[in-house]
This record gives sequence, C-alpha cells and structure tokens, in this order.
Amino acid sequence: MEIDNKFIDLPHHSISAPADIQYFDIQENWDFYLDEIDGMPASYFLNLALAQKAPIQPFSNLIWIELQMNHSRADGLSSNEEYDQLINLEDTLIPAINKNKLIVFVGRITHDTKRRFFFYAAPHVNVDQAIQSAMQAFPDYHYSFGKKNDSDWSTYFTNLYPNEVNLQKMSNTKVLENLQRHGDSLEIARQIDHWIYFKSLNERSNFINKVKDLGFTVVQQMTIEEKDSHPYKLVISRKGHVDQLSIDESTLELFELAKQENAQYNGWETQVIRN
Repeated sequence: MEIDNKFIDLPHHSISAPADIQYFDIQENWDFYLDEIDGMPASYFLNLALAQKAPIQPFSNLIWIELQMNHSRADGLSSNEEYDQLINLEDTLIPAINKNKLIVFVGRITHDTKRRFFFYAAPHVNVDQAIQSAMQAFPDYHYSFGKKNDSDWSTYFTNLYPNEVNLQKMSNTKVLENLQRHGDSLEIARQIDHWIYFKSLNERSNFINKVKDLGFTVVQQMTIEEKDSHPYKLVISRKGHVDQLSIDESTLELFELAKQENAQYNGWETQVIRN
C-alpha cells in the first residue's frame, strides 16, 4: 500500500443565507500547526479550506475574542491541566455565536497565555449579547472582544494562514499519521518518492543535476499536457527515514531547490512497512 500527500479531500457543508444574500458553500479542512510570534511559541488551529474562496462576501467584518487562560504553561501555551475547561468553553462559545448563519468561525491562536478566536461576519451582525451570555457560564475567565472591517480577510491570510513551509510540514504530518493508521511504526528506512513539476525542460535538468548530488535517483520524467504552467513532471527517489524531523528536513530541502528553478514541489509517497 502506498501513502501519499498529493491529494487531500475536503469535506464541506452548506450555509444558507437570507434571500437578499447569495447562497454559498463553506468547505472545511481543519488543521493545526505550531510556529512562533515574537520569539514565543504559538499554536494555530484554522479552517484551511476557506483560503480557496476568501474573501467571502458578505463576511466583511472581523470579530475577535481574546481569552486570558488561567493555567497556561510556562511557555504561554495551553496546559493539560486546563485542557478540559478550555474545550468546554470553546464548545459553548462558538456554537452560541455560530447560531447566526451570517457568521463564520475561521480559527484560533494560542500564544503568550491567551487564546484568541476569530470570526468573519456580515456588517450588520451583532454578537455582543451572544458572547456575554455564553461567557456567563465561565465567570473565572477574563475576556475581551472587538470587531473591525476586514473585507479582504487580511487577518485570516496574514495572521492565521500558514506559510509555505508550515503547509508542507502539515502535509507531511498527515501522511505520517496515515502511515501509522495502517500499522507503520515509522522506524524502518525505506524508499521515498517525490513529485516536482517544472515550467521548462532546462529547469528540470538543472534540478536533476542538483538532487543527484544529494543521492536521489530519477524514477520518471514526462510531460503532462493539461498542466499548462508546469507541464514537465519529475519523480525522484531516495532511501530515508520517515519520522517527522527527517521527512520535514528532506521535503523542505527539495521544496527550496524547486523554488530556485521556478518549480512546484508536489509531495511524496512511500510504502507502508508493518513491523
């Protein structure tokens, strides 16, 4: 069995709007990643699928809620001690706000002892009462909230959405989790195939020369006519380990080399090894 990270299915649900507002679909692909803000760790959880359609009208107003955690870790992230209470709070707060179908919850950031929730809403929507009512069940928590116009969804794209490096790491994690679900302990080194697409034959040749020095062998070269911008396909392979650190290191190295040749790194796959 082969596991790859080139294709991800996105489940979705529909939200219906009043008659004067266009009907639309909201896809869902929730995921998380870790990064840093001002030298301190930050945990992100967001709906990645929204990037395919954002900015989405009529959701032009950003609403945020900032929660002061009571028992955060020393590094400012949430603790195991407070986990259940935070989940209970979130499961109360978000549905209370989402009762209004002209609001979309897009994600949250946990950083520096605080958890911030982000929503986009139609301009006329007022959720002050819904927030205050939901938070009455959690009197020990201090919170604040606000809103502003953000019709281009700059907060979602700039502050929440992962950069290319984090997207690749997240994709790697999904493949590794899939391998583990199929009984792979990730302990045994094996052949790993990688896909890259190029704009020109010359750029593909340059890339091949670079990766051969890194121990990769060429598995396949072909032209994909339907890929107008990057029609020249390359599959390369090398034996390696598939723990998170090792696969991140190898894929990000290829990702950067591909960028140097104006190419698109398109993911990897390998065999399941049960041991």
